[in-house]
Amino acid sequence: MKNLFFASTIFAAAIMVLTMQANAQFVVSGSLSLSSSTEKIDGDDLWKTAGFEVCPSVGYVFGDWEFGAMFEYSHSKTTQSVGEERTEKESVWAVGPYANYTFANVGKFYFGLEASSLFGFADDEHTINLQLLPLVTYEINDRWDLDVFSDVLSVNYLWTKIESDKRTSDKFNFLANNGQLFGVAFTYKF
Repeated sequence: MKNLFFASTIFAAAIMVLTMQANAQFVVSGSLSLSSSTEKIDGDDLWKTAGFEVCPSVGYVFGDWEFGAMFEYSHSKTTQSVGEERTEKESVWAVGPYANYTFANVGKFYFGLEASSLFGFADDEHTINLQLLPLVTYEINDRWDLDVFSDVLSVNYLWTKIESDKRTSDKFNFLANNGQLFGVAFTYKF
């Protein structure tokens, strides 16, 4: 797991150095999302979950391609109201490379695909998330872009290993909602 993490980090760094040589444009991007859900039976709250996720990234654009590295941090709090009230908190951070390819544009709208590989870490849990999702970008001006992406049309593979009980699980989704209908991000170009 650690070797895969270091290999992907070195790969992302090498891509950044190569793109600097190719007269590329430096970009910084990021998104922030909030979530909240409540599960009820007969009008009584059973579970309440609230959380947030922040995902900054840095990369280089040259031509129709963008390569870089992203960092993701998420935190959630779940309160169970069945029987004795119980609260659980979970924080997960992940890091890994990404690549975007723009295949068409109409005016200020650009259409592309984003491929990413995130390696996540929590208290006793390790994850690998490989993802391919559609991306629509609106060019606000020469420096700022607004990106809209959707898990509804994505391809996802998630591998999870829980150290405490030596359990692993695999999950593959194709054209399925992976928990996020759509998201937005802003990109600043230097």
